[in-house]
Amino acid sequence: MELPPAVATGAERRRHKRYRVKEETFAFFGEHTGTLVDISAGGLAVQCAVFEKEPVLPTHLDIFIADPHFYLPDLPFSMVGEVQTVPTSIFSRLRIKRFSIKFGPLNRDQVAQIERFIAVNTVATH
Repeated sequence: MELPPAVATGAERRRHKRYRVKEETFAFFGEHTGTLVDISAGGLAVQCAVFEKEPVLPTHLDIFIADPHFYLPDLPFSMVGEVQTVPTSIFSRLRIKRFSIKFGPLNRDQVAQIERFIAVNTVATH
């Protein structure tokens, strides 16, 4: 995957403050599931288990947390980066990757729900 110039040069590209997310908060990408690491008004970071094949991610994702119950479906996004967070072992086909995701155009309701999610389901700033 080719990264945008700001990512390749290490330049700061974030415009929004990031917040660490409570444990057991998930993102669903079609048939793939990941754990949210952090979130901002502009995007999020998620860790996913990746096996032999690289995942083909759809253009929308869902955010879910069981307690307190919160579900936000169909958020448009684009991938802005990915990093392998656990070294590959010759004995395992499993890799853990962290995906950096930028939200696409959101409607007013989606923006309000993300703001509410940040207010209720985050633990600290990064």
